[in-house]
Amino acid sequence: MRTSLQNRLLYSYIILMVVVLVGVSLAISLLLREYFIASKSKELVNKGYEIGRIVDSYNDGRIDQNQFENFINSVDSILDARVWVVDNSRNILVISTPKLSRMGEVYGPANGQVRLGKGALGRAMRDLEQVFAGQVLVRHYYSPVYEENMLTVAVPLANDDGSVEAAVILNSPVRGIDEFLRQLYYSISGIGLLALGLTILVVRWLAGSIARPLKMMQKSAADMACGNYNTRINIASDDELGALGKSLNVLACELEKFVSNTTKMEKMRRDFVANVSHELRTPVTVIRGYTEALLDGTIGDAELAEKYQRVMRDETIRLERLINELLDLSRLEAENTSMAVENLPLAAIADGAVIMMTKRAEQKRVFLDLAVTTDESDIRGNGDRLTQLMLILLDNALKFTPAGGRITVGVERTAEKVVLTVADSGAGIPEADLPFIWERFYKVDKSHSRSETGTGLGLSIAREIIDRHGATVEVKSMSGQGTIFRILFPGV
Repeated sequence: MRTSLQNRLLYSYIILMVVVLVGVSLAISLLLREYFIASKSKELVNKGYEIGRIVDSYNDGRIDQNQFENFINSVDSILDARVWVVDNSRNILVISTPKLSRMGEVYGPANGQVRLGKGALGRAMRDLEQVFAGQVLVRHYYSPVYEENMLTVAVPLANDDGSVEAAVILNSPVRGIDEFLRQLYYSISGIGLLALGLTILVVRWLAGSIARPLKMMQKSAADMACGNYNTRINIASDDELGALGKSLNVLACELEKFVSNTTKMEKMRRDFVANVSHELRTPVTVIRGYTEALLDGTIGDAELAEKYQRVMRDETIRLERLINELLDLSRLEAENTSMAVENLPLAAIADGAVIMMTKRAEQKRVFLDLAVTTDESDIRGNGDRLTQLMLILLDNALKFTPAGGRITVGVERTAEKVVLTVADSGAGIPEADLPFIWERFYKVDKSHSRSETGTGLGLSIAREIIDRHGATVEVKSMSGQGTIFRILFPGV
């Protein structure tokens, strides 16, 4: 069974919190225990040496046994420590109250002394050898004599010659320390449980804030894998998850555009093949039909035969023009095709194109004008392509401008652009057709004759030439009111 990321984060934080709390509790308890024991040990050692002065008074006879015992009992009450005084013969001179719970075997008293036997008391006293050797003994252990954990401190009482005449043993219960530490554990446990509860709430929120965007991104990726590129991720954070979500949104948008462009290109390819097939099939069919009619002898009239030959010639010319325009468009669209450019006066190129089209304009009784308003019309471009562009635009204008109409070619300069304008007073282009005029084989007026409408590739070639020169184009037109092409070239 797969565990979700949110639960894994939650469990990890809980385990980490428990380990930290336990580790901190143990470290604090050990440090406090060692501190209290060290402080208590130092206090008992000092008190042991102070008791030694009273032992000297007892040994010198300045105080009696009863006074000695009363003093020891007072020390017991003040320090909460059981006090023993043992001589170098291992005889207990005095033991403070409360008395031992297990004395073991004792002998005496003789002369107010109690001699150790072989029981628990005797076993406890056997650890005093180092004390009678002149060393201070400090032990923290379970005392079988008092049947509880005790802190035992034994200090030697030395004579002037360095020999040890007696030892003072102070046995202090550590139940107070244990009780304090127990309360500390309870407090830490309570605080830990509260902190754990808060941690669970915070971690659930934090894990959720991490898991929810990831789930959205997972769904988005799955949708994109299924072809749905409209999905978007709404992540308001500015962290790495937010950046990743924005990147996925950008990816989805780019994929949507790519798929849309691919679909569009595929449609254009199919339309292109269909249009090329149609444009090629018609002249081929005409040529084949007229050729068969001439070959089989069904055409006996010389004048009619000549007419058929002219039609075949025209269709052959049309077929040749179509193939040349397709090759020209293919060369322009090729990415690796370089185009030689130089500084050229656009006004001079426009003037040459107008001169070339003047005769056709006169034949159609259309007025063709050139209006140049600047002496600085230089641009970076290719002369042949710019001439081709102008001839395409003028050819289109002549096709759709009736007799008596006017075509005006203008060249002007703005702040940073050189603007070429071709305006006619012809039939115009319907608004619905304007977005599609640059597509291959697109024909606005399909009612004209084949010879009048052309191949439908002219404006596609013109757009490629415009793009290759880094220019932009604006088209304004209304049905029945003419068309204006305005091309803006970067000036030099």
